Amino acid sequence: MAEEEPVIGLIIVAMVLLLTIGPWLISIIATFVYQPGQKKKLLARETAFAAKGDTLTTLKKPFGDREIKEFSMVSANVVMSPSWVQMWIGSIITLFGGEINVFTKIVDWARREAKQRLREQVAEAGYDAVVNVRFETTVMSRTRGGKDRTSGVEILAYGTAIKY
Repeated sequence: MAEEEPVIGLIIVAMVLLLTIGPWLISIIATFVYQPGQKKKLLARETAFAAKGDTLTTLKKPFGDREIKEFSMVSANVVMSPSWVQMWIGSIITLFGGEINVFTKIVDWARREAKQRLREQVAEAGYDAVVNVRFETTVMSRTRGGKDRTSGVEILAYGTAIKY
């Protein structure tokens, strides 16, 4: 019986540490290992498409007098959320004011991802370009204890795909 007490105590301590430190450890790994890896993959996808020339434009009409054979409404979206570490850093920065770079980077990453998904969708469908590209941003939040807490941001990119 006396030998079981230290084992039970160690199990309880391990569970408490796992439940308190574990999520933060996972968040740190996500922030400093997973996210940079995903951003590198996005950059590689963007670079591959950049070699062909960007097919997205905010112009309402395409350049030139080429005949448009086909057109269609296209859209792509992405929902991104900061990690706990990024939320914690952002909370500290809000005490002093100014730009919150950790949030700016998340929104920039989301916008780039939505644009790239739109490019890939259009290329897969065989269209040549997308005109009148627009972006919509939605902040996803939850209310807890009377306080709004931002939990993510959705970026929707849409436009008119055209085929010459």
